[in-house]
Amino acid sequence: MSSLLSAELSATCNALGTLNKKTGKYLIDDFTLNTVKDLIRYLRRDGEDHEIRRHFGQTKVLQTDLLPMLVDHWEKEELFDVTLRLLVNLTNPALLLYREEVPVERTARHNYLQILTHLQSYKEEAFTKVETWQVFAKKLAKILEIDWSERDEDTGLIIERILILIRNVLHVPADLDKERRPENDASVHDQVLWALNQAGILDIILYMSSENEKQYFMHIIEIISHLLREQNPTSLADAALQRSVDEKLRDDQELLTMRMAETKERMNKVKMYSSTRHSRFGGTYVIQNMKSISENELISLKPLNKISNLDFNGSKKSKLVKPKNRRPTESGMLERRSAFAIRLFLKEFCIEFLNSSYNPMMHYVKDVLVRAKAQQNDESYYLWAMKFFMEFNRGHDFQIGLVSETLSLPTFHFVQQQMEKYSDMIKVERKKFPVWVRRLHVALRAYRELLQSLRAARGAEPAVRDAARVLQTNLFYAPDYREFVLALFLAYDENKMPSSYLADLVETEHLFLKLLEEFCKNTGLVVQKKVRKKGKSKKQKPRAPKPKRVETAQWEEVRPQVAAVLRAGVEEYPPPFDAASDTPIDQQKEDCMKKIQKLMREHKYEGAVGTLRAAREVWPEEGIFGVAGVTADEELDMLETIYNTDLGVEVDASINEEEVQENSEYDDDDEEGEEEDRTTSVVETDFDFQDFVLRFCHPRVVSACAGVLAREAGGARAAHCALKLLHRVAWDCARPAMLFQASLFLVFQRILDKPVPHRKELEKFAIFILRKFTEIASKSNKVFIELLFWKNSKDSVEIEHGYDLYHDQRDKPGRAVWTEEQEEELRSLYMENVTRPESDQDVIDWILDNLIDQTRTRRSVIKKLKELGLIFKAPTKKSNRERQEKVSKEFSEEEDNLLAELWKQYQDSPDPMGLITARMPRKRSKRSFVERMLELGIIQDKNQCRKRRQRKTKSSGDDGDKSNDSSSESEHSSSDDENEARPPLRTINVKRKKPSKKKENSKAKKAERLELSASEIAKLLIQAVESGLSEALKWLAENLEEVALDQEAEGFDPESEGTPLVPISSESVEAMDNALFVKVLKSIGVAPPSDEQESYWRIPSRIHYETIRKRREIVMKAVNKELLVDSTNDTNSTENNARATQENNAKDESSDDDDLFDTLRKMRDVSSQKSSHPKSNISNNRKRNRSLSSDDENNRKMQKIDEDDSEEDILSFAKKTLQRDDLPDTEEPLADRPADLPARESDGAGGAARRRGRRVFSDDSE
Repeated sequence: MSSLLSAELSATCNALGTLNKKTGKYLIDDFTLNTVKDLIRYLRRDGEDHEIRRHFGQTKVLQTDLLPMLVDHWEKEELFDVTLRLLVNLTNPALLLYREEVPVERTARHNYLQILTHLQSYKEEAFTKVETWQVFAKKLAKILEIDWSERDEDTGLIIERILILIRNVLHVPADLDKERRPENDASVHDQVLWALNQAGILDIILYMSSENEKQYFMHIIEIISHLLREQNPTSLADAALQRSVDEKLRDDQELLTMRMAETKERMNKVKMYSSTRHSRFGGTYVIQNMKSISENELISLKPLNKISNLDFNGSKKSKLVKPKNRRPTESGMLERRSAFAIRLFLKEFCIEFLNSSYNPMMHYVKDVLVRAKAQQNDESYYLWAMKFFMEFNRGHDFQIGLVSETLSLPTFHFVQQQMEKYSDMIKVERKKFPVWVRRLHVALRAYRELLQSLRAARGAEPAVRDAARVLQTNLFYAPDYREFVLALFLAYDENKMPSSYLADLVETEHLFLKLLEEFCKNTGLVVQKKVRKKGKSKKQKPRAPKPKRVETAQWEEVRPQVAAVLRAGVEEYPPPFDAASDTPIDQQKEDCMKKIQKLMREHKYEGAVGTLRAAREVWPEEGIFGVAGVTADEELDMLETIYNTDLGVEVDASINEEEVQENSEYDDDDEEGEEEDRTTSVVETDFDFQDFVLRFCHPRVVSACAGVLAREAGGARAAHCALKLLHRVAWDCARPAMLFQASLFLVFQRILDKPVPHRKELEKFAIFILRKFTEIASKSNKVFIELLFWKNSKDSVEIEHGYDLYHDQRDKPGRAVWTEEQEEELRSLYMENVTRPESDQDVIDWILDNLIDQTRTRRSVIKKLKELGLIFKAPTKKSNRERQEKVSKEFSEEEDNLLAELWKQYQDSPDPMGLITARMPRKRSKRSFVERMLELGIIQDKNQCRKRRQRKTKSSGDDGDKSNDSSSESEHSSSDDENEARPPLRTINVKRKKPSKKKENSKAKKAERLELSASEIAKLLIQAVESGLSEALKWLAENLEEVALDQEAEGFDPESEGTPLVPISSESVEAMDNALFVKVLKSIGVAPPSDEQESYWRIPSRIHYETIRKRREIVMKAVNKELLVDSTNDTNSTENNARATQENNAKDESSDDDDLFDTLRKMRDVSSQKSSHPKSNISNNRKRNRSLSSDDENNRKMQKIDEDDSEEDILSFAKKTLQRDDLPDTEEPLADRPADLPARESDGAGGAARRRGRRVFSDDSE
């Protein structure tokens, strides 16, 4: 603190007034009020180091000025109010100043301890005087004379501030090192309590705890908790004018135990130094016949009576010191016996509070806590008050009516809920867990006291006993209440929770088991039990028969009933859409149509008619469900059409069944398909107490009880409870081997070496366990190794009866577990299959057929292969089936007849080929079906098989024709007359999607991409790299690789939705606004947003993953500056484009041009057919690696192609290759073109270079 600020603060404190030593009164002037306000302003501007607060503590302004001024001038309202505010601020708890966390940093901790010292001096020097509290008592009495409904806000604030001041003073912890007060002596806290009692504050608090002052109940319960925090309720209840017999016996026994310990320690010292000379002059001794490290005899620095007393660990640390961060925090609960007079008036206070205020106050406080109206974590005061006053009531004169508010099942639930919350917060708040441990300890003590009071109610009146029995039945009935104590045991952590918490936990568990055992002996107990039921298998069996479809009635049978409903009318219209669905309402028309059909087939005709009319009101614009004013006959015709229309639900399910099953094979997140769902249900059953105790045969429970015995925490009571639980484990459950542990044997050794009368039962138990150990050790030597480990129930049975004899179905490894031998077998089978690629059998099926364990599933094998890193391009059932079917290209007579039949049925549908392909018995490409229909004469033009799209229209008249016209224009159809001849689509077809501009734009963009040459694309990529778009291109390449990997893993599905390109980094976001980068995206086939509903560019799903990878390689070559551009291609690119356009428009071969790129996809297999020619392979390899070759090699290849080829545009070159139908429909058209193709004589010198540089990046196959 600066000297200027220190001088200013000192001057302000001196300006308050002066104390007249003759009269003993404090003199003030007119400026005293403003001076007190200045002190408040100073404190308001105090920093994090609290230097102003510490200065006020050092100057003792509170003891010398503020309190004397308040005592002499308390009748001045404004001065009293301002001074009270300052007192509340100065006595604020130190923990609240540091946000309830003791600072760790050195300077901050020093400041914290200094503030704490000042608070202790305030409490000792200022607030132990009766005169001080009399002022506040007079003020409170004067205010409380006014009815609570007539008090103003300022008066209520004064009451609240006085209560907070009392709380602050009582909250100050005791300084044990400074006080050093023994029991039955008055400490500083006792002196404050005496002053409060003499001034009448305690009587005022009792009066305020009545129902009229409910707004102050939270303050009052907090004051009471600090008031009685050092008191033991049992000893307080026994306080009387004369000491009771029990108290005398307890004091005598404690004194006797202390004397015996001192005598035994003195005798041990005498035995240790029993030589003739004094131990301080013992000298140096030599041990004969025992060599040291050297050749000399061993030296001892003290006399030894026995050679066994020789110890080399004298200079070592006797105990292992744990680091601070691993030491358990103490609970901070200090109990001491106050002076006799203090205990007497505190006992009277507790009796009065129980009789008049306990039940109403606890009811109100719990209501405030449940409704979250109180401050955070105020439930600790509620739990403490419950524990203290219920124990006091049980020790004084047990009357169940005085504590009936808290002895109920909702209270058990509330306490258990708080304990679960605290346990979770201990795991979450890893650095601030001590405060949550203290709160958990308070809640545990409250829970134990609830059980104690419940047990004490058995000796009360018959009505009370019946009520207690009902409460016990409800408590033991639910598994959540019954198993809560066991859960607390399993959650115990010795590194976080103190030994006092463990002692209370063991006592609570002992009490709970005793209550449960006595209740089961007297009356039978029916409880709830959670059981697991087996559900349906997640994976369908491959050969299971498909469920038969329910035959629907003919329309003629249904028509009279529907007509009757239409004539009678429907009053209620159910909503035709699902408002909670994620699908927009405008897109739920198809679902509504299915709903109407389902209702009619289920004979719910009123609902079907109501849904139809409601749908007409929701979607009136398209007339799908009719128009306004439609007649009943027209409605009946519409319902007939809906009833008889095959909406394709079952057909779609059968079509996609294999694809869904195929995709599910590669789903690693799901469990094995053969594993069955397990649903948990609750059933009632007879309770078996022995089975419940068997659940306590757990290593954590045994180790916790051994810790209680080792630390002797909690006294004789906790030791008895721990011993009883160990006895249940060893004797009742017949698991003595669970107690074969070295640390527990050390406890037995210490007890048997020094027998004490009050430990006789522990000695007997130790002898029993040691005899069991020696009995088993005589049969098996392995039991000595078992001393090092805590054992579970299964291990203990194996130790006692032999290993490998205990078989439990739950311990068997699951089907998903692979042993090392099975993994090695799977690896060898995989390697064997890799060496024989000529086999057409599915890889997974082949492995499953050759595995020793025939219970393995397809999904588990695929998952294990991926875990072992055996990633391969796995053929699937679907791909093998398609490959086998592609071998036979000839159509059978049955297929031809079925094809003609299906064409007649679906030729007017929007997507005829999609429906026909799905219903053909053998899987083929759409192109093969179209070619076959051309051969058979079923169709005259390929355009008849294309999809038809319509615009959104309000009627089915001329607008429908316009829609067909626009759709045909976007599809490059041959004539408008053909579109006009097509019949309009039926509005009842639910599979028809709303036409939009998306397809037109996509077709237009595809046409734009077709006009780009390979050289132009390469120049675009090089220009993008030179423009600083390398990072954006890398991002694009990463996305292309991810899409390729997804397609390879999930299977190629051209009908699925494309993958969006979502820019995240700043480079990618800026690149999406760059015109050059947008042009690059279009050139490699990325589709722009189709309409205003889409925001991102998309990688189309129709592009095969091999094609995507090739395009990614081109992009990465451009980024790495390895992409070469043919200069000869630039000069003729415009001419070639114009020539292609003229040829396309002049010739009457529009259908061939439309399907040009479909046929170009057949070129890839040329390389496989020519695999026997090494020259073509060499040229292909050269062409793929031309960027890595030298400049001379590139020049030689360019010259060779220039000599052989002539000038040719891309369309003419493509038509030359129409006879090649070997390439797959997803390969780059010119990527694998052999370098030695024959050239036309009309080509010029630059034709080969142009053909080599030309690349087509759009491949749209129908």
